[in-house]
Parts: sequence; C-alpha cells; structure tokens
Amino acid sequence: MITKEQFIKFITEYKNFEEAIDRIDRAVSGRNWGLNLFECDWYNSVGIMLDIFLESHFTDDGQDLVNWWLFEDVDHIITQKIFPDFFTEKSEIEYNVNKLEDLWNYMIKYKKDYFLND
Repeated sequence: MITKEQFIKFITEYKNFEEAIDRIDRAVSGRNWGLNLFECDWYNSVGIMLDIFLESHFTDDGQDLVNWWLFEDVDHIITQKIFPDFFTEKSEIEYNVNKLEDLWNYMIKYKKDYFLND
C-alpha cells in the first residue's frame, strides 16, 4: 500500500505541475486566460500517468474521491449520514478534507472503501 508520505508527495507534485503549466500558459499568451496548454500531448501524458497512479492504488471510490479533491473548486467537506443511536443524536458527520493530510486521514479511516488490497 502507498504510504502517507508518498501520497502527499505525489499529489503535491502533480498540483505543482498544474500550477506551473498555468503560469507558463499565461506568460506565453500575455493574458489571464492563457492559450490552453492543458490540451497538448505532453500534458495529456501526465494526465495518463495520474490515472495509472490512481488505478494502481485506489478503488473506484478512492479514485473518484482524489479526483474530486484535485479538480473540483469547492470547499472540500465530506458529509456522512449516520443513524442516531443512544449515544449520538447527530444525523450527519462532516469531515473537512481541505488539507491533503486530512484527505489522507479520512481515506485511511475507511481504508477498505478507498484503497486497493495489497
């Protein structure tokens, strides 16, 4: 299984790559919206590498969760419905996974749902 450090390093470096492409795109075009280098062959190859990484370590749900975290520009809050019991009156639990480490911790908590078996 992938380690926390490997996961954080890979995702951080992928995000750094995307940000660099965005900066190059804007610098070359001289505009805020750029030339759309995100549609070139070599960027596409990096996307395929991301897919291979995700498919080799995560279940379909895990892949969806990481892709949501990477590409959706939203507040990364996971809401989980729970049934109230004698000890709990809440009907929902919210997990704030805006930080990459918090995403990892959430995924580890539900390891069977998100990680492929070794």
